[in-house]
Amino acid sequence: MKIKALKRVVERRPFRPFTVRLTNGARYRFQEPRDVGAPRDCHTLVYFGPTELVLIDPENIVEILPRANR
Repeated sequence: MKIKALKRVVERRPFRPFTVRLTNGARYRFQEPRDVGAPRDCHTLVYFGPTELVLIDPENIVEILPRANR
């Protein structure tokens, strides 16, 4: 995943929910701003789940999916 593309999604205002799909098939849904963390350079993405914290290397992100319109 290109860092620039990831940075655009993470820093988008207003926040829009998104899902990342990883090379191992895992998916993480970022539903609200407090679900996501990243340093300014976005070389690591942090998923803050209800009971877990996951560090994600952008090189392992296959795609970023926007939340479907309801």
